[in-house]
Amino acid sequence: MDNYISIINKYSCQKELLSEILDRASSIMCDVDMNDTSNYLDGLRQKIKNDTFRVLVTGRIASGKSTLINSLLGEAILPAHVIPCTAIITEVKYGEQKKAIVHFRNPLPANLPASIAPKALAHMQKHNMKDVPPLHVDYNELEDYVVIPMGEDAKEMLLESPYEKVELFWPLDMLKEGVEIIDSPGLEEDDTRTRVTMDYLSKADAILFVLTVDKLCSQAEMNFIKDNLHEFGFTDPFFIVNRIDLIPENQRDRIIQFAKMKLGSFSTNEIYFVSAQQALDGEVQNNPTLYEKSQMGIFTERLCEFLTKDKGKLKLSQPALELIRILNDEALYKVIPAQREMLDSSMDQINASYETAKHELDALRAQKGQIIKKMMLRIEQSKNELMQEVNRNLLSVADMIPGWIKDYVPMQPLGIIPTNKKISAIVVEITDEINKKISEQQLQWNNEIMRPMVREKTEYIFEGPWSNYALLCDTLKSIYINLFSNKNIDINDFDSQLNTILRSSRTAIDDIHSTNYDELVKEALGIDSPHRIYYGFVNPITLGKFTEIALALYRAGVYGKRLIKGLKEHIATKYVERLTINMDSISQRVSRCIAENCVKIVHDLSQSIDNEINQMVLQIDDSKEEMRNGQVSIQNRMRVLDSCEVRIRALRTELEQFISELL
Repeated sequence: MDNYISIINKYSCQKELLSEILDRASSIMCDVDMNDTSNYLDGLRQKIKNDTFRVLVTGRIASGKSTLINSLLGEAILPAHVIPCTAIITEVKYGEQKKAIVHFRNPLPANLPASIAPKALAHMQKHNMKDVPPLHVDYNELEDYVVIPMGEDAKEMLLESPYEKVELFWPLDMLKEGVEIIDSPGLEEDDTRTRVTMDYLSKADAILFVLTVDKLCSQAEMNFIKDNLHEFGFTDPFFIVNRIDLIPENQRDRIIQFAKMKLGSFSTNEIYFVSAQQALDGEVQNNPTLYEKSQMGIFTERLCEFLTKDKGKLKLSQPALELIRILNDEALYKVIPAQREMLDSSMDQINASYETAKHELDALRAQKGQIIKKMMLRIEQSKNELMQEVNRNLLSVADMIPGWIKDYVPMQPLGIIPTNKKISAIVVEITDEINKKISEQQLQWNNEIMRPMVREKTEYIFEGPWSNYALLCDTLKSIYINLFSNKNIDINDFDSQLNTILRSSRTAIDDIHSTNYDELVKEALGIDSPHRIYYGFVNPITLGKFTEIALALYRAGVYGKRLIKGLKEHIATKYVERLTINMDSISQRVSRCIAENCVKIVHDLSQSIDNEINQMVLQIDDSKEEMRNGQVSIQNRMRVLDSCEVRIRALRTELEQFISELL
């Protein structure tokens, strides 16, 4: 007991010391005009003062994160599906009684999903959709709140959730002493939900990163581990490789060896290979053999040990390591040298450098304009060709429709005396069959013709100018080096923003390639729409006209199969007529969709260059303004920077000693 009290007292002292170090560091950041960083450090200080220990479960979409947490809870509480499922953060906390509380965003999103839970909607409306207080719900109904909306419109899946988070209280021993396990949306599923997970990283104390054996260590996963986890100071995450049961026993050693090779350098923790679903099934079915086979027991035992013995160490080490990175990489070797470089230069040197750079930047803007102009011209050319292809496709469909209708034999009997109801049923049946045929044909057209053509056109639009754009980035970097030539400046940080926009542009192009253009065509035609009976080919008006035609044929002595044949001919004529009339608007809609996405990419590329140029000019102008304020001001500023550097180095030494003793 005395030893336990000693450990607690030591942790309290360490926490207080790190808080005081962060406070001093925040003050220094203000002195070197790094105010955003100062605010960030204040957030870290509040984080370590909070006794809550948050374990964030993250990973790629549909990797089994929710199932893993369910296996810890011993029940299938959190929704888990084979498709991307989790839409918001769920905080699992200790509670003697099982319960769930939904917290609402403030303000609520402008557009709400149509599939929102009725209970939640009534609660929001009760409070006039403003400052909505938390709502207690049955924990067995969590699926109504935390899953991605799956409405009839695919766009609904992209809408922001009205919920900020869900708290789930559960009598799980490992959650005692302030431990929370956080379920998060999958990475790379959608920008809105990826941002939810990314925003929570700054609040987390430990990371459980879930991977799967079938898509192990993808490039996106490795980039996230390198660029995001380590950036936030998570140098010792837990890696859990899920669905090991999918791999035959004789092949598992190779998977384990591969995972250790790829992940071993990113954590000192053992890598765990489990089947979360087997573990959950074993617990639900009270089957110890199945649970043991899942290998979750080994991981759970280590997690409990970590949460009992090591969590305090990690809660302090993560922000301490993050502070070391900020002091070194940002303040000491980037911001302070850059400010000194500009202050050391005379006004004449700055003016001369700026005039040289100005001509280069003007030339760069002109060159960028030519590249953007070429891209926009190619977009317009491709737009016309894509319209022609959609028109060819629709003409082909128009040619096929009469044959499809002619060959189709309705299942609905007409009877001896046709009635409005029977005729309407036959018309709907025939058009449903034609819609089915069109859907099949459009899917084939999308995969075999449209997508390859879109890929060809985007390569034509971007590939040539792309290399020229990369050269622009290199030229910008050279100008920056010439202006800020201090050798202590890390030039690689300068072009990180440009590299980011290039990567995001590549992703946007891939999205254009993967779009289902047959769905756009079918939507424009009113096919497969839940409202097609009102807005599609078959609606109350057309049904009435076809009924009149059929009754007119009947009165003219046309019966049975001859009457149905005549009716089918009229349907075919009207179908082709409607498709032909709408052909241009449909082709324009599809080509405009592709063109607008391409234009957005071009705009983002253009804006990224403009932003870097403008930022460079601002840095020069700020330094020139500093020079104009007189040499005294410069000397004072130099003394401030010298003092800050001494304080940072002393603080860094103290921090390194703190980390050494802590770890």
